[in-house]
Amino acid sequence: MAPHLHHSLNRDQKIDDAGVGRPREPAADPVGRFHVAWQQGGRPIAVSAWRITTQDHAIADALGGFYGGVPQLLDTGDAHVVEVLTRCDRVPVLLDDGGAVSLRMVMRGAGETFHVCDGTRFLEPAGARGSLCGCPVSLADRKAAAQAGRGPTPEVRIGFRLADLPELGVFSLVSSSWELAAEVPALAAALGAAAVPALGVLRYELVEFSTRSGIAVSYRRPVVEIGRTQALARDAVRLAA
Repeated sequence: MAPHLHHSLNRDQKIDDAGVGRPREPAADPVGRFHVAWQQGGRPIAVSAWRITTQDHAIADALGGFYGGVPQLLDTGDAHVVEVLTRCDRVPVLLDDGGAVSLRMVMRGAGETFHVCDGTRFLEPAGARGSLCGCPVSLADRKAAAQAGRGPTPEVRIGFRLADLPELGVFSLVSSSWELAAEVPALAAALGAAAVPALGVLRYELVEFSTRSGIAVSYRRPVVEIGRTQALARDAVRLAA
């Protein structure tokens, strides 16, 4: 059964944060990437389970065999990418250290990235690196500036291995979720205090609520839980058919 599609909406808690450390670059390119949506006509369309892409056919076959889903070849123009629409909305993962989770603020326009910072100082462009970026201190104020078109949006990067298939290598998730961005300091602290590698769970959480006018709204967002004492059983990560 194919994953059910619905339009993805944005809704985030107003949580202040005092800033996060500068992101560290990953040691190597990831072997695959987890996604929360398709792009259809330039618009993100959420799916009900994890979507994974890779350029390695053997990795795609292993993912499909364990998490469900049939690998499909996508022609992206520059490279052939294999997509697996899994039947899992939660996956046990292994995170190596605090550098496995990072946050930077990014502003793009007209196909160009012209502002990249850590919330306090510029990371890019190279000529401005290290200088004050002028972003608000709290994440809530940063969100307000971004919604007004005056500030960057979050780019959360998470690098992890699959606890069920660690031999495949390191995967990544890149998210612009304000909610996940608010959780980065706590995640980094938990990873810093945990034994390496830390066992966690990557969830694709369904959030449902009603507006004041009574309109039912739902959307999905990525969630990372650290400190699980044991990996999920194989049946526990499967969605119902």
